Amino acid sequence: MSKYITLLLTIGIGACGPPRESPVGTSTLSAPKFDSSAPIDYECPKRQNTTGIRVGDTFPSVQFPNTEWDPVNIKTLCGNKAMLVVTATEWCGSCLVEFDYLAMVAPDWKTRGVGIYFTLFENAAGHPATSNTLIDFELYMLDIYGSIPFPVLADPSAMLPRSLGGGVSLPVTWALNREMVVTNFSEGSNSAMITEWVDTLLAEVPPPASPIF
Repeated sequence: MSKYITLLLTIGIGACGPPRESPVGTSTLSAPKFDSSAPIDYECPKRQNTTGIRVGDTFPSVQFPNTEWDPVNIKTLCGNKAMLVVTATEWCGSCLVEFDYLAMVAPDWKTRGVGIYFTLFENAAGHPATSNTLIDFELYMLDIYGSIPFPVLADPSAMLPRSLGGGVSLPVTWALNREMVVTNFSEGSNSAMITEWVDTLLAEVPPPASPIF
């Protein structure tokens, strides 16, 4: 436990490489009158889109193991007002900074409809993340912030970073809307960036309910 506290107190806040961003997706929703008691009309996930990891795609229904090595599918977060998917490593200082920030704000975000899917593909030695790696991260959240607001998952085959091709700047973060459509993406993401994404998604008008005739 103490090694993570020491790392988070001593590392800088620069990303592990230069950041690259994609623009925020926009949508316009309007209608004259709606029945507020009717069910929300949206797909979860949105199947009309191409499945992929770029802005405008529906994020693939990936699943990664938790501390008990049970698979957790991202579709369990579908329907949240906003979702963040993060791929990181234990050896990346900027990843630890982003993780610490998420651990701090996640309890409040969770009550506002934000889901976080945090994945690690390597440990401090550069080896594939194991159950013990995940446990250390979750114990850090419990020790410092008093709760585990989101599970830490392992991506031991580095599926997410490999899907980007070539070297990547860490951490990598995707923002998804309630239909799992990618609205933002960046390599070398940071707390200010992802907070802006979340605030934008939380401020969006929800999909309309069935109209009253």
